[in-house]
Amino acid sequence: MHNNPYYSFSRISSAHTNELLPIFNNTFLSILNELQLEQKQQTDVFGASPIGFIAYDENNAPVAYYGVYPCTMIYRGKRFLVAQSGDTMTLPEHQGKGLFTQLAQLTYEACQSEGIHLVFGFPNENSYPGFVKRLGWTHFDNLSVYLMRVKGLAWLRLKKTFRLPQSWHTRWCQFILKRQPKGQPFASSITSDVHAVVDHSPEFFEYKCYGGNFLIDVNGISVWVKFNAEYLFIGDMDVRTEADFLKVTRKLKRIARWCGLPHLRMHVSSSTHYDEWFQRHGKKHNLSYPAGGIAFSEEIPLEMLKFTTADNDTF
Repeated sequence: MHNNPYYSFSRISSAHTNELLPIFNNTFLSILNELQLEQKQQTDVFGASPIGFIAYDENNAPVAYYGVYPCTMIYRGKRFLVAQSGDTMTLPEHQGKGLFTQLAQLTYEACQSEGIHLVFGFPNENSYPGFVKRLGWTHFDNLSVYLMRVKGLAWLRLKKTFRLPQSWHTRWCQFILKRQPKGQPFASSITSDVHAVVDHSPEFFEYKCYGGNFLIDVNGISVWVKFNAEYLFIGDMDVRTEADFLKVTRKLKRIARWCGLPHLRMHVSSSTHYDEWFQRHGKKHNLSYPAGGIAFSEEIPLEMLKFTTADNDTF
């Protein structure tokens, strides 16, 4: 099943970080540096190292990679070892050779041998057909994208008018967010008696530092945020009532205004309180992201999984 006369395969380890960087930076628009990639690989605090395989061409050059990142999930009061499907990347000249399928099959075999109960992820439109048709994934939900408009002068307008470097805005937003009071780690706000959620343990917050996000205190409530040139992303908020939701988002709008960001943005699973509150107080984007996965045991039904923005490996 994994035979390919033109390629060889090797399981990922810490020694392969330098080999992953050129594949990553030649495949994705964003650039990940070596330190960030090393931090992303430090999943041992959850009970397992990252699991993935690299494909090498006949000249022994790395050309493709597929990997998953272990984490823990809470379901009906118990913790389970699971993994998020992470980086799927193949250099353009080696696409269409079946490498994605071969690498994923090798990875899933290793996951099962290490006691991982399931793999979940949010495939983009390019990788979605491969996950569903070739890897047997179930598409069990969609994450809706919600926006809240922020009034004020947007950075993007200033940048376009005066041709300012993006680095100015990045430093300014970092300055603003670092000045906010620090928040404290908190359990996933969508925790419930019936749904399975990613365990937002203190270790999880510490692990996520590779993403450049900020845990801040907003009027006594901890909020996890990240920014780009256009959005202040809400990873999660330690809120359980609609009144607190409104209080926090009002303050976040002020912070976003100081940063020159025209929108708050959050990705949420269906049938969560955020889905209900944002429908009343925000605007639903025409984008949505499929949530899918593959189960290796019957411990957690896939349709019970629920997520917020913070659960994506890109946050």
